[in-house]
Amino acid sequence: MTVDSFAAPPALPSPLSRADTWRRFRLPALVCLALLVWGYARTAPGTKFEAPWGYRTWSFAELAYSDIIALHDDRGGGLHQLPYVQDKIEYPVLLGVAMWLPSVAAPNRGGYFALTYLWIALSALGVLWILCAFQGTQPWIFAGSPALLVYAPLNWDLIGALPLALGLYAWSRDRDRAAAAWLAIATCFKLFPILALWLLLVTSLRKSVKHAVTLGAIALGIALAINLPFALAPDPVHSNWAWFFEYSRIREIEPSLYLLLNFDARAFAQKANVVSSLIVATACFALGGVELRTRRLPILPALMVLFAVFFIVNKVYSPQYWLWVVLALALAGGPASLGVAAGAMALVDYVGSFAHLHVQMQRIGHVTGWYQQHVFWPMVSLRYTALAVLGVWGAVQVWLQLARKVPSHAEPAQV
Repeated sequence: MTVDSFAAPPALPSPLSRADTWRRFRLPALVCLALLVWGYARTAPGTKFEAPWGYRTWSFAELAYSDIIALHDDRGGGLHQLPYVQDKIEYPVLLGVAMWLPSVAAPNRGGYFALTYLWIALSALGVLWILCAFQGTQPWIFAGSPALLVYAPLNWDLIGALPLALGLYAWSRDRDRAAAAWLAIATCFKLFPILALWLLLVTSLRKSVKHAVTLGAIALGIALAINLPFALAPDPVHSNWAWFFEYSRIREIEPSLYLLLNFDARAFAQKANVVSSLIVATACFALGGVELRTRRLPILPALMVLFAVFFIVNKVYSPQYWLWVVLALALAGGPASLGVAAGAMALVDYVGSFAHLHVQMQRIGHVTGWYQQHVFWPMVSLRYTALAVLGVWGAVQVWLQLARKVPSHAEPAQV
């Protein structure tokens, strides 16, 4: 089956020139950089605490917690053990390496956080540049989001967001093989960029089945090259590498939609894995079916839909996932009203989640119960309402762009 390349529009628009990209980038970049600097300034004082418990007590109370600092100490501080070779890590391979690498150059607590954060900040600016290179995106939704302030220092997610953006950029330049490679790399940082890879493979059928198979082989080859050295090694390396999959399988349900629906956090955990996998797969195949029928699936709104579905049905929702939600909304060209709402919800989620941990540490039963009933669980409900709204908005955009019978990359004027 071969589809005439003249009949099928490109899945993504061609990127803007460097000059046009720079004009869109320079002002949002200043705001983005200011938020990143502010985020570092409010989080870095935590590096002065030598005791892990003392750090958590301070960071929860000050709403300035960072996994980067906490896990550095949890892994002994100083030069970390070699990931997967000497230490089992609950993250995919490339994120495990990213956790370890800065400790080689800066083993002390302050230097480790500073070097890691520099990497994160440069990744955020790289993501913003690529956002500005696409027509129809809304860079301000990402650059001005409070999510950058509170979540950039929290975890390594923005490092993994950069290869996702690079994959989309390569895709827009009709370099599908490079796109497949970058999206495979992104998946080896965080699992859910595989959703973008799925959209690439489905839309590659516009050219030919052979092209789709080639891209799938490239992505699989990259993933195997990254993982097989650990997966095929004898124990304990193999077991340390496999811990990510085992931990994901047995991990209890954390505050999420399942607990809102009163499922047991431990007994339903593995069933939740099956439920979430089936729902995400259904969404992927549904959008894939739309693409195969129309050959005009609008990719960026479709990615917004898949991200929303994934984060709604996953048994764990780490607050920093708002970075990915905000990025997907910016890529899809969301309206300013939704951008403001998503940024506000990201901030509310951060405050509600870490204030909850602070209250729990006080061990005052009636206070904890009151907070959970009147603040925390209403906030979790609001989180999922917001994610559902964003998912519905993305689905409506898919439908509208298909109904207009214009190329999938055509977008309204910039804001």
